[in-house]
Amino acid sequence: MTLDPNTLRHSPQLAALELLAEAAETAIVALCAAHPALEHELGDDPQPAIEQLADQVVDYAFHALDALGRYQALLRVLPREAILDPDDIPF
Repeated sequence: MTLDPNTLRHSPQLAALELLAEAAETAIVALCAAHPALEHELGDDPQPAIEQLADQVVDYAFHALDALGRYQALLRVLPREAILDPDDIPF
């Protein structure tokens, strides 16, 4: 996603969220490359602890990507007035 300056003025958090999404996607690809068994169902066979943890991280990363996508979609449909103006933030 390319973020234009006007969008970032109204929703600056989108830049950080975009970086977070890219990092999560990169982590998924890297973990699947390091543990090819993750691309398939792990099944009932006992897996080494490192693969179980890698599978858990990939699962959490997919959940994070889903949440990020829903948040970004909500920002797109909210009226601009509903999003805080940076000048209104008290800290």
